[in-house]
Amino acid sequence: MNRFIALLLLASGVLGLAFGLLFLCASTNDPGRLPLAVILLLLGGGLAAGGGFLLRRQRELSPETVADRIIVLAQADDDAELTVTEIVAGLRLPEPAVVEGLDLLEKRGRCRREYPDDHAVYVFPGLKESKLIRKCAYCGTTFSVKEPLHTCSKCGGTVELVKEGS
Repeated sequence: MNRFIALLLLASGVLGLAFGLLFLCASTNDPGRLPLAVILLLLGGGLAAGGGFLLRRQRELSPETVADRIIVLAQADDDAELTVTEIVAGLRLPEPAVVEGLDLLEKRGRCRREYPDDHAVYVFPGLKESKLIRKCAYCGTTFSVKEPLHTCSKCGGTVELVKEGS
């Protein structure tokens, strides 16, 4: 419904501008039409600007646009974990729009909601940095990747490259 109103305002503004220009041209022969032309131009310009502003704001608050902005914010975060409050503050958007964007990201599998301390935290697993380490498959001893080891120096087991946390 809001989109309809914005398009109606924009169309009315364009129509007002067109008639204003028409009356401006007609005022060359009849100077009495100049005040009407100015009024139509001002009114049409205001309506067109208002409709354009509403359309832009609706696009900014659409779930797809908000979801894209949330991903950018999560990429800038070190641990790729954000709360709704952090997102609202970081993007300066209303909370309902942020929640809709997060719901869309959850449906797409780009984030998941967790409750570590009685409040929701959204985790973006695809954005977390993963670090490779060398780890013994038997005793679990970890080694630096820079060391070219294939056997564990403690137990003699096989050392494999794994992502940290695995």
